[in-house]
Amino acid sequence: MVKEFFVSLLQYFLAITTGVILAAAVFFSFSDHQPDFATFWQILFYSFITALPSSLFLCLDTKSAKASLALWTFHYILIYSLTLFLLKVFKWCDITPVVALFTFLAVSFIYFFTSFSHYLSDRKHTALMNEQLKKRYNRK
Repeated sequence: MVKEFFVSLLQYFLAITTGVILAAAVFFSFSDHQPDFATFWQILFYSFITALPSSLFLCLDTKSAKASLALWTFHYILIYSLTLFLLKVFKWCDITPVVALFTFLAVSFIYFFTSFSHYLSDRKHTALMNEQLKKRYNRK
């Protein structure tokens, strides 16, 4: 379980970092704010901080679809709240209703991007495991 957590943490970290860099590129293209060197470290910090709950929540075994939906809804709200908080702490922009809306859209994009990439990775891993099981049991 510990190994799965760290593999998941790495996968989420990389996917979130990619998504944040895409969102930041769009943001910086349309704003007068230009990134400095510290921004890249802040992006890495943000990616790590948001990858942690993602990996932790993935390790929780929920028995019902209702519990899973509640857990992932809470997870999304947590990620969105962390994002707004870190936008303010890093002084990337002032929090206004328009910024909150665009942040919601950016977090949604990154959330679905990372979820989809994690799903594809898991699907590939599952297919490989099924293939190996078929080979093993066809020999017997």
